[in-house]
Amino acid sequence: MDMKAVNEVNERQESKQFDFSSHHTDNFPQILKGLNISLAVTSYQSQSLFFIRSDGESIDTNFKFFRRPMGLAVTEDQITLGTFKEVIKFNRNDAIIRDFEDAEKVDACFTSAASHTTGMINIHDIAYGDDGLWITNSAFSCLATLEPDYSFVPQWKPPFISELKPEDRCHLNGMALKDGKPKYVTTFNQLNEAGAWRKDADKFKKHDGTLIDVDTNEILLEGLIMPHSPRYYEGQVYFCESGRGLVCRYNPETKEVSVLQRLQGFPRGIDFYGPLMFVGLSKTRKSEVANPAPISEEYDETYSGIWIINLEDDQVLGYVNFEGDIDQIYDVAVLPGMSYPELIEPDHIKVPQIFNFPNTL
Repeated sequence: MDMKAVNEVNERQESKQFDFSSHHTDNFPQILKGLNISLAVTSYQSQSLFFIRSDGESIDTNFKFFRRPMGLAVTEDQITLGTFKEVIKFNRNDAIIRDFEDAEKVDACFTSAASHTTGMINIHDIAYGDDGLWITNSAFSCLATLEPDYSFVPQWKPPFISELKPEDRCHLNGMALKDGKPKYVTTFNQLNEAGAWRKDADKFKKHDGTLIDVDTNEILLEGLIMPHSPRYYEGQVYFCESGRGLVCRYNPETKEVSVLQRLQGFPRGIDFYGPLMFVGLSKTRKSEVANPAPISEEYDETYSGIWIINLEDDQVLGYVNFEGDIDQIYDVAVLPGMSYPELIEPDHIKVPQIFNFPNTL
């Protein structure tokens, strides 16, 4: 990020103001309220984590500001966020809801509990497994876990990566867990040279993205264009072939790939609730890579927002479309059992007077 962009972000954080608006299908707020869920969304381009909340009739979008927020891992009691140089964990702390002006609406609140400094490892997907938090470390082309004495602990790297250096060789970005362990990852290519996925297309085969089995190192799919967000759900692997605007399903038993939807934008970020899939969509932008993704050349206009796909028929059920400063979405997470959550940033003025402890005496 250049200094002009940094200054713009700082000004925005100070003013807490956006050039932002949205519109949605009539059923979008009804779906969220009816299921008693809300959505947490990250946008690294706008430096924001935000909640999409609903009263059943309209959408409320609540912004929190962090430097380069990326991957999300959530439960009913916890939100964990990967950022520019650290991972921050927020625990549910509903006792302070009474202090909000709109306390009658708020049904959950999260406050910062811990952070871990990773350095700028270009963190992407994160997820909790049996061994704690797993992170996708794109800079070092590996999957890693976290321990207090280290920035990160490398646990796996693709078979074509020879050594761990902060060179973002293949752009390892996506991770799906199965049975509490990492099982599937996505990469932009199979190269072993620093920043190769960004370099001259005549020298490097760049549109050769993969879906890889972590257990066997088998490359299950290749030739993908900018794949993201693999997720294992109900026996199937879902992922975005973002460069083509595709939301896809891979059957591990039959090895077959099917396309659920082709969206008018760059899909990235997936989560589920029952038969519903929530997919983030970003506008295409001028790429830093030598050969642009096909989706960027196919439409005069692309969209940013959240699309809902019904897995019972693979059709789009509804969407919310963002306009203004939010045009890049990275991750999407469903917050179950809460329709109007709040979160207190670590540097908020209220934090020195927020406490959360067990009543053991």
